[in-house]
Parts: sequence; structure tokens; C-alpha cells
Amino acid sequence: MEQKQRIDDLAQRLDKPFRHVILGRVDDYCAFLVRIEGAYLFHEHTKDEMYLVREGEIVIDYGDGTSVKVGPGESLVARAGEKHRSRSEEGALVLIFKAMDELVKAA
Repeated sequence: MEQKQRIDDLAQRLDKPFRHVILGRVDDYCAFLVRIEGAYLFHEHTKDEMYLVREGEIVIDYGDGTSVKVGPGESLVARAGEKHRSRSEEGALVLIFKAMDELVKAA
């Protein structure tokens, strides 16, 4: 039996931007917590990825020049093959759901 986890406790382990802590795995997908500060690199995935903002605000920039703001309690799915990056000026705490094989590539 898995033990429950407190997201706030795990968030305190995130001492650098873009480091992640795995919350759990469901089949071949993973939920992880990340602190976003500054801008990540543009990239794309072979499978969809979902962002769920817990604290702060992020912006998802797409390769075609469009950008979408995502605030607390909001989510956004970056579809497979869409070139994108995440960024946050003030910092944000975000849950991300993505395929395990995509997480391994990003490590």
C-alpha cells in the first residue's frame, strides 16, 4: 500500500528551479511537482503533457509565437508535437503530468 504525501512538504524539497519531485505513477504516466522560475528551453514531446498551477502564474510559449497565461487552479495541456516552453517571472509551483518515457528523456 502506498503512503499518502503532502504536496506542501514535497514543495519544500524543491530548492532550485526546474528540479522535480515525483508524486506518483499511474500506469505509464507520472505526476510530479516542479518549481518554475525563469524560462525553460523550447522543446516538444511525443505524448501530451498537462500543467496544473498550484501557486503563482506561468506562461506557456509556443513555437508559433503565441503564449498562454496559466494561474492558480488552472491547467493547460501541451499536445504531442507542439513546440513549447514554460516560464514564470515571479516563480510558480506546478503539478505536471507526463508519460514516464518523456520524463526519462528530460532527466
